[in-house]
Amino acid sequence: MPLPPRGDTPMEHQLAELIGISAAAASLYAAHAKTIIPLRIAAIVANALAMTYSFLHGTYPTFALNAILLPLNTWRLRSMLHLVRDIDVASKSDMNVDWLLPYTRPTHFNAGDVIMQRGDYATAAFYIVSGEIEMVEINATWGKGTLVGEIGLFTPDGTRTMTIRCKTDVKAAQIDYDRFKELYFQNPQFGFRLLHLIVARMQSMRELSPAFVPS
Repeated sequence: MPLPPRGDTPMEHQLAELIGISAAAASLYAAHAKTIIPLRIAAIVANALAMTYSFLHGTYPTFALNAILLPLNTWRLRSMLHLVRDIDVASKSDMNVDWLLPYTRPTHFNAGDVIMQRGDYATAAFYIVSGEIEMVEINATWGKGTLVGEIGLFTPDGTRTMTIRCKTDVKAAQIDYDRFKELYFQNPQFGFRLLHLIVARMQSMRELSPAFVPS
């Protein structure tokens, strides 16, 4: 059953129409936005205005739809803002990449398994959750908290430049390059800060091993 209509006076009717026009304008802006954060903000504004317009006109289905979309858009905006914030914090501190875990899937390797082979085509990066890995070409060992394979996303030929082998059983979190690209296109700021983080990690690893070659 429709909600009872509000705003019987001409002034109230004009106000309702103005709110409706504003809701439509916000929706058009959201559809035109090229990045995810402005899109979500515009969508939230459009949802709130559309709810008000629907309430004043007594149109229950439209009111219910926007009442559902409003918290959804708010949650997605909050998630992206937290992601950007966590990347920013990581790029200024110890380069921890735990913020990436919600976008990964778990995987497991046994001792002696080769995670990636030099010259292979690169399709994913791996975050080491537990265990130890060996960078064969430079005879270096790394453990929990290490991100490997992310450089392949940026190499011209898209191939691995280093062989990574498990020294122990390893639990890892895998993120495909398609997911990296999706996050970048949703918010270019993510890509810029991720690149900043990668460069910082490369510099840190070069200091520990002058022979370091990115993987």
